[in-house]
Amino acid sequence: MSSASQMLPQAQQRLFDKMNREYSNREYTKALRTSDGILSIAPEHVDTLAVRGLILYNLERIEEGYDTIKQAILFNPRSMVAWHSLGMCQRLDKKYAEALKAFKRALSFDATNTEVLRDVASACIQVRDWAQFLDMREKMVTAKSSVRANWIAVSCGHRLLGHSKLAAAVMDVMTSIMDAGDTPVEVSEANLYRVELELESGAPQRALELLKQHDADIIDAETKLLLRAKAHAQLGRHGEAEKRYMEVIGSGVSEADSIAALAQLQKIPLDRYLRPLPGHTEKYMEILDRVLAAYPKCDYARRHALDCMPLEHFRERLAAFATPYIQRMIPSLFSVLKSLYVDPARAAQIGDVFTAMERELEAKDFGRFGGEANPCFILWVHTFLASHHRRMGDYGKAHEFIDKAIAHTPTLELLYLEKAKILAREGKTAEAAQQADFARELDLQDKYLNSKAAKYYFRDNQIEKGESTMQLFYKVSVVEGDTYLTALESQCYWYEREVGEAYYRKGDYISALQNLLMFERHHEQNHCELSDFHNYVFRRNTMRSWFDVLECDEKMDRNKFFLKFCPALVRTYMQIHAQGEEAVRAAHVPRPELRLDNVSADEVKRIKQQQTDYCLTDIDLSAPLLKANRYMEFLLKHREAETSTHVLAVEFYTVAEKPLLVARALRHLHRLQYSKTKELVAAFKAGLYATAKSTTDARVQAVVDEIVDAVSA
Repeated sequence: MSSASQMLPQAQQRLFDKMNREYSNREYTKALRTSDGILSIAPEHVDTLAVRGLILYNLERIEEGYDTIKQAILFNPRSMVAWHSLGMCQRLDKKYAEALKAFKRALSFDATNTEVLRDVASACIQVRDWAQFLDMREKMVTAKSSVRANWIAVSCGHRLLGHSKLAAAVMDVMTSIMDAGDTPVEVSEANLYRVELELESGAPQRALELLKQHDADIIDAETKLLLRAKAHAQLGRHGEAEKRYMEVIGSGVSEADSIAALAQLQKIPLDRYLRPLPGHTEKYMEILDRVLAAYPKCDYARRHALDCMPLEHFRERLAAFATPYIQRMIPSLFSVLKSLYVDPARAAQIGDVFTAMERELEAKDFGRFGGEANPCFILWVHTFLASHHRRMGDYGKAHEFIDKAIAHTPTLELLYLEKAKILAREGKTAEAAQQADFARELDLQDKYLNSKAAKYYFRDNQIEKGESTMQLFYKVSVVEGDTYLTALESQCYWYEREVGEAYYRKGDYISALQNLLMFERHHEQNHCELSDFHNYVFRRNTMRSWFDVLECDEKMDRNKFFLKFCPALVRTYMQIHAQGEEAVRAAHVPRPELRLDNVSADEVKRIKQQQTDYCLTDIDLSAPLLKANRYMEFLLKHREAETSTHVLAVEFYTVAEKPLLVARALRHLHRLQYSKTKELVAAFKAGLYATAKSTTDARVQAVVDEIVDAVSA
């Protein structure tokens, strides 16, 4: 805190300085005693009262702290320290807009105070007021032009406002009057940031000059190559750009982005899965073949080729791709090939390839494997065939092959996990949980198997059993039943989703929401924790990563984990709408209270803080369809290509009585060639379409009729 604005006797002034040091060192109890000593002599000393209020707040005497600060403001409404203290308390309460107002009020009484300027700028980041952030940072540069962090912050402010040229110019001025950083990493990051700014502002030649000038200073060789390739591409030097992208691929990083960039150089359009659009496959395969000729060990290119190549060459390339996995007995082959199943034609040929392998191995023909005879090869082929038939929905065949694999090697834990997956697909959740737990018991040190076993217990609605299984890999419980607090504190997303869906199946929709809404709670907490991170960024030159963090913070709705929560949230709110708030609250069974007898005071405090931070106790059940619509829109925006999204949309908009939006969802399903579209159309015609026809606007009804006729044809 700043020194006192009112004059104190010399002895009390020393105590005031001591109090500030104790507060800065988080010695709050000592600081409180020191403030008592000052106030015993000067009971209306405003700045001491303000700091005392801040100390009381940090001692968890929050109301008393606020009252003390407000008393200080009443004594002197023009006290910078009092308003600054109020802003700091509001910031700790995560009230960033109110904190910003208090900080600005403090600044009006001391316009050059760098501490207040820094706090105003930090609050501006939290509320995304970039213009004001830039204004504050420019004032800090004016006040202290020798501080590198001030220059970097100004550059970042210009970039956030879209002024890339100004941002680059600020960095040029900074590096002309001081070093770019204190350590090699800081210097490297500053120079890479400068290059990125030049590329954004349309100055690729200047970017190349910077890369050449600071080549020895830039540590991140892969990013340096990638930026050089982008600069050449912007200059139209496609040959040089291709050469650089090939070097990036050879380094084993950014392979997907680099191959996509090579396609862009040749104007080959790609879909969201980075596959060429129809009519461009041949040219794209030439790129992949060229990459593989130069770098035969590029796994991404070898695997990606299977997604893109013509079907007549698919079997041969798939067999060549899968053979090394089987030779080295790598289980990830099952997940590596998973995405191929979106194409039914390729999925059918996958089974043919592995069936041919099975016939060869049963005939003792190991020619495909270089003549190497290994009895385990047939084990992995049978296991993959079990996985294949599970994905194709032929559960009888899947059981046949997994049983063969288990008979071959009954001690391999992954086989029982595959059997659990097959049983789960059949809806036999209890048997699936039993098999997953058997797999876990074969290797008690494997956390992956432990998590899988817990997950299958949750899917069988055995929540307590699943949590006790998770507890095996957690620290020893302080009190019985606190596993869920540990899982929530660790931001274990799969746990929150699985438990939320388990409660949904059990009909306890409040408990379901208490878990399903935790992702947003974590996101909010992470956003608040970033408040302490921003100033570090400018001191340590981590601004390139910081922009990525800001984007992630602002675009929660695009997060793939969050989007997995959305369908369950939509369905839960639909059930709340159907059953009514009173019935839903009556069906809620709260978790048992934790027994905190014979627990130390520190542990009790920790557990209660966990409950405050991670337990959603007051679930709002009002306007459930409005809340559900928010999550439905997220899915429609970011998962438009998935049939499950539009099937859910049909259900939801039928309940919401919005025939036009139901028709829109049916049209999407028709375009996606969903097999049950006609059944959904028939249900729509017999239900909402018929009942809402008389009350629907004629223009809307005409559009609905047109869509229904089109998808019914």
